[in-house]
Amino acid sequence: MNNKEILRASLRKKRTSLSHIQQQKSQKIVNHVLESGIFKKAHKIGYYHAVRGEADPANLNIGHKQQQFYLPVVVSASENKQQGLVFAPALPASQQQLNQFNIPEPICEPSELIQIYELDLLIMPLLGFDKRGNRLGMGGGFYDRSLSYKQQYPKKKPVLIGFAYDFQEIESLQAEPWDIGLEWIATESGLFRCK
Repeated sequence: MNNKEILRASLRKKRTSLSHIQQQKSQKIVNHVLESGIFKKAHKIGYYHAVRGEADPANLNIGHKQQQFYLPVVVSASENKQQGLVFAPALPASQQQLNQFNIPEPICEPSELIQIYELDLLIMPLLGFDKRGNRLGMGGGFYDRSLSYKQQYPKKKPVLIGFAYDFQEIESLQAEPWDIGLEWIATESGLFRCK
C-alpha cells in the first residue's frame, strides 16, 4: 500500500464514522455554497450523490428554479475515448440505476446528457484536500480525465468547488501531473478560495 492508499483508507474510515451528524455538517457546507456569488451566478450546476459517508450536497438542489442541476454518469471506455463522466439532469421524478460502483445515476435519454464543460459550476466529492486546491479522490480518476482540458485552459468552465468536512483537510498533498486542482473548497467552516 502506498502513502495515498493509506491516507485514503484512513479518511474513508473517519468519514463513515460521521453517520449520526453527516446531514447536520453537510447542511452547514451547503449553506456556505448557497450564500456565494459563484453559486448565484451559475445556471448549470453539477453535483454528486453522497455515498459512504461523503459530505452531502443534495440540498443545493432545493427550490432553485432558475438553475439546472446535473448528476454524473460514468461513460465506459471506447476505442477513441477513456472512461469519464457526462452529466444527466437531476430531476425529482428521475428514475435511477446503480452504476458499477453502486452509485445511483439518473436514467435519461442520451440527448439529455451534457458534457462537463457545459456546466458553470461543479461540486466535487473528495477524500482529502489541501489549501492549494490539491484533491485526493477515490483513485478512479474520472473527474481528472473528464476535466483534463483545464490543464491547458484553466479558466474554462466549470468553476470547481471541493465539498468536504473540515477534518478532510491535509497539510500538503502531492499532486500528480494529471491532477486537476480545485478553485474553491467548501467545508463547515466556510467557502475558501484555493491558494
